[in-house]
Amino acid sequence: MDRYNRSVLKAASVLLSFSLLSVTSCVHPNRISRGILRRLTQRGESFVLVFGSVSTTKGTLAFPTIRFSRQADRSSPEYPLKSLTITSGERFYAVLQGPKEASYTLPYLDEFYISVGSANSGFDRINYVRLSEPEAPVAIYVGEIEMSPAPSRTTQGPGITVDVRDDFQNASRELKRLYPRFEGTIVRAVGLRNPAVPAPVPQPNRIR
Repeated sequence: MDRYNRSVLKAASVLLSFSLLSVTSCVHPNRISRGILRRLTQRGESFVLVFGSVSTTKGTLAFPTIRFSRQADRSSPEYPLKSLTITSGERFYAVLQGPKEASYTLPYLDEFYISVGSANSGFDRINYVRLSEPEAPVAIYVGEIEMSPAPSRTTQGPGITVDVRDDFQNASRELKRLYPRFEGTIVRAVGLRNPAVPAPVPQPNRIR
């Protein structure tokens, strides 16, 4: 192979590598793809699309994480549904489905807890969501969650302070822009002060 052909192949290889890197960098790490949503809908699978944002004061909390889990009661083990580590403060979009265990027989996800924190600060449950069997997929907005270290941490208390801001209208518009073919109901999660004791959930706000 002459020098010219080797140069052409080298340039093509560099261009291909650059193209793959560009495509990879454009993939949002905390955003479910439209293709996955479309396939779930076409197969008729029951799922919950959760969305919101997680942020923290720069440099004060390493690797802020939001966790979604299900726990039938205090004596039962906690089943992890989804865990997202978010460093950008941008909104996340994730799919939750019922536990893949033989003991779980419902065809849909009936409830879940939301916890936030980090490996260093520990985790704090901030919300509980109870669901009835949906007729169509549902998207649940969990708020704009901001975490910061607690002013003083005891051995029993949480190591973080959590503030949840409601930006439901803007977040819903962004969801419709990113997922224009999502035809499910979009609702706002209702926060509970004591997630260990589920309370009756009032009718959520809906947009069509």
